[in-house]
Amino acid sequence: MKKVLFISNHAGFSKFNAPYMRWFKEQGWIVDNISPGIEIADYVDNQIDTPITRNPLSLQNIRAYKIIKNSILKNKYDIIHCHTPVGGVLGRLCSIKARKKSISVIYTAHGFHFYKGSSLLSWVVYYIIEKILSSYTDCIVTINQEDYLMAQKFHAKRVFKINGVGVNLGRFKPIDDEAKIALRNKYNFEHDDFIVIYVGQFTHDKNHLFLIRQIPFLNRNINNLKVLFVGGGYPLLDRKYKDIIRDGRLQDTVFFMGYRTDIQNLYAISDILISVSKREGMPQNLVEGMACGLPIVCSKIRGHVDIVKQSVNGFLFNLDDPFKMNEYLYQLYTDNSLRETIREQNIADAQIFSVTNSVADMAKIYQMYM
Repeated sequence: MKKVLFISNHAGFSKFNAPYMRWFKEQGWIVDNISPGIEIADYVDNQIDTPITRNPLSLQNIRAYKIIKNSILKNKYDIIHCHTPVGGVLGRLCSIKARKKSISVIYTAHGFHFYKGSSLLSWVVYYIIEKILSSYTDCIVTINQEDYLMAQKFHAKRVFKINGVGVNLGRFKPIDDEAKIALRNKYNFEHDDFIVIYVGQFTHDKNHLFLIRQIPFLNRNINNLKVLFVGGGYPLLDRKYKDIIRDGRLQDTVFFMGYRTDIQNLYAISDILISVSKREGMPQNLVEGMACGLPIVCSKIRGHVDIVKQSVNGFLFNLDDPFKMNEYLYQLYTDNSLRETIREQNIADAQIFSVTNSVADMAKIYQMYM
């Protein structure tokens, strides 16, 4: 039987790969997955728990390198599909020898660490690494236009662009007003609350502090404002943000919801989706929010600009102009008609980013190497 290996440095990433793993199983392939921790069992024949870390300088990655290389040599895969930055680096380094024996190596870039506006260090380090490793890559798959144009300058034999990893439109979908009120009661929110939701791990790139600093200004003009921060992350940042909220006496406005498995319900009770991130590839939170009919207010960066059309399905603002963000939020707060127009637009546009379409696009790429 033919064999495919998926590699990533984040256990939770496996849930995004699940539809593609299932596709391979339907073709009769053996599917293995390498990641730290075990978060998925469906569609995987062998889950290889490997201590890959996000920190490229961590000594754990040396051990991970040995495990990955031994697995590749032992199992003689036909296709290796690498995801995430460190997973992509280790997967391709470990595949150099095996690739000479007709193994095909695919790398999906979920957002290069070098991008317009990033630091010189990012360009010097990450650009060089990606360009060198592209020589050992048969195919680079990108999920936004900026990365697609950049990857074409590298040495990979093929470069493609798809519309992200896809959203499950059966799970993320709009609900009517009656169901929304019932859900709000369940989560102890009032029907007249104006709920803004930000979904993202607590990392520096997600830039939560930018939004937190604007909440006192937003509170002056938006009645019953509630801001939901959804996601886990680094404990030090989590504690820092909670201290700021407590010191500012904003506990009745800001709610830290943590890592959730009911995220679809939290989108459903919200009025606006916001993102103030500094760096994205193709942000899944925006696509999920769109599918639920939420207008979007987000920073004007790579990935966001691939999804949001100004004044059509949301608003883009520059990170050096927080008051423009406040202005857009207030505009949506006061204009019910605009929110409803954008709601209908986003529900329709979300079809483009469905997981069904993403799997179909990737299937065309996989078949080139089968």
